[in-house]
Amino acid sequence: MPAMHFELKHTFDAPVDAVLDGMSDPGFPDFMKANMKSITDMKSIERNEDGGKLSWKLRVVPVPLIKKVGPREVPPEALAFVQESTLDRAGRRLSFKNIAAHPRVLKHLENGGSMSFRDVGGRTERTISGELKVVNLPFFLRPLSGIAESIIYSEAQKLLNEEATVFSQFLKSRQQA
Repeated sequence: MPAMHFELKHTFDAPVDAVLDGMSDPGFPDFMKANMKSITDMKSIERNEDGGKLSWKLRVVPVPLIKKVGPREVPPEALAFVQESTLDRAGRRLSFKNIAAHPRVLKHLENGGSMSFRDVGGRTERTISGELKVVNLPFFLRPLSGIAESIIYSEAQKLLNEEATVFSQFLKSRQQA
């Protein structure tokens, strides 16, 4: 099955260096957790700096897009994932991979990509490019993988648009400090 490729753009009222500083600020995950409605938890679980590259892992628990499957509630933890990111400041690029925490989801979902940052007249345009794949489905469910990818992408797009709005607020709070 081919992967679903996606691209999202967001523009921030700050120069590229300020945006990269904000993305790599250790206080950013706590700010996101406190201000995003689409996540129930976000915390840093690892952070390493090596020369001009910074890598980190964030554990993210989104609000479930499906509340119930049949009579069973879907707990938020079922959709938790670890975002593994590496920021190359000189290249103005961040690579990421989202790894599902739940074994059943991990078996069927692959997601990763990159963010690039470019100056647009003193502001920063962030382009998120990536792919999303639903894999390892039983033969009779494979035709549904495209539908599942579309639904998952739609929810991810909402989450990333909210993240961009909250990140803009975070950048403003950093400028005022």
